[in-house]
Amino acid sequence: MATEWAPLAWLAALSVPLLFLTRWLNLHLQGLGLLLSENEQTAMLLHYLVLLPGILLHEVSHLLAAKLVGVKTRTFSLRPKARRGGSVRFGAVTVSKSDPLRESWIGLAPLVTGTAGILLLARWQFGVEALPALSVECVWQTLLASLQAPDALLGLYTIFAISNSMWPSESDRQSWGGVVLFLVLAGGLVLVSGLVPMGPGGPAQWIRTAIKYLAFAFALSVVVDAPFAVAVLVLEKTGERMLGRHVDY
Repeated sequence: MATEWAPLAWLAALSVPLLFLTRWLNLHLQGLGLLLSENEQTAMLLHYLVLLPGILLHEVSHLLAAKLVGVKTRTFSLRPKARRGGSVRFGAVTVSKSDPLRESWIGLAPLVTGTAGILLLARWQFGVEALPALSVECVWQTLLASLQAPDALLGLYTIFAISNSMWPSESDRQSWGGVVLFLVLAGGLVLVSGLVPMGPGGPAQWIRTAIKYLAFAFALSVVVDAPFAVAVLVLEKTGERMLGRHVDY
């Protein structure tokens, strides 16, 4: 049983560095733009352009998810806008009020499509056929294969842009609490009752497979984001030395 659910431990372990890298990169991309331009609007625009493919996927995901569950959309925007407190909004989809389940699905959509996008890139550009076992070796082999693929830099950049734009925003997560609690309680009750077959091909196997692929997407995002973070840090420190100024975070 412990081996069967090992991908869940991978997923939990990988979530921490990925969330940290995402937050750090978004903060320092903005800071690097501010360091180079000394203008907040220019810094915001540079940050926006770097992540544009991921931002586009994020907002289109909200739009399509709303239409899929029959929720009307009022506005769709890909225009960056500064918020109070120094935060930035890179796009927005305004939807009509609905029930918590559909609102949760709409909010979760960018993470679903972002993960799918990363997996598709791994499959079609990097040649990953399947995941027989989730391991450091598997992820490392995928990264090495990605460096040998045609348009390798474009593929890695796309993963970088998607992985740093796919996380649901605070407004996306507003209706999650009750839905998550319900799903956890309902799932626990069904498993305890024995109504769900636990053998091969049953729902439990589907869940484990989904977790395995999600964990792999997270792992690939971490190994792609880490070199980008180093590059941003080097550019930032070089800019500080050459320009004689620095950004306070």
